[in-house]
Amino acid sequence: MSDELESCTIRRLQQADVHAMLEILRNAREEYGMGQRLTSVLEPADYALFEAYRKRRCAYFVAVQEGCIVGGAGIAPLKGGDWLTCELQRMYVRSDLRGHGVGQMLLDACLSAAQALGFAKCYAETISQMEGALAFYDRNGFIRLDVPSGSSGHAFNDRWLMLHFAAPTSGGHC
Repeated sequence: MSDELESCTIRRLQQADVHAMLEILRNAREEYGMGQRLTSVLEPADYALFEAYRKRRCAYFVAVQEGCIVGGAGIAPLKGGDWLTCELQRMYVRSDLRGHGVGQMLLDACLSAAQALGFAKCYAETISQMEGALAFYDRNGFIRLDVPSGSSGHAFNDRWLMLHFAAPTSGGHC
């Protein structure tokens, strides 16, 4: 593990983290031209970040490096989906730290939480311009879908993905 990652920790979102996460969300969305697709770069749900992930079967994690929030990602039940499907949401890492393992740490935390919460599949959406994100999801076993699943409410997304978790082993017990 690089020194950079050794100083990075993953923890649950706290109310005091919301402002820093909103800046990361805003910067990433502007970087990829999402302001042209949306009425506002930040959505009302973004401002309610802390409250949204305190709900049942939800979790949001932040990456902290040297006391600063450098990224975040969350999971929640997929709206309009089945009981076994969660959605990976608001996964963003500061641009200067992409490709250094922070996103992997966040994804691992989300997937671990999802499995602990009883989900068997994880759905994700993004836009075609986020080629790095698409390659990242490919490396992590997500398969690309031809159409969206559930009703995330994000009509601007044009790439849809699904990850099926490995079935737990029985450990030899009947």
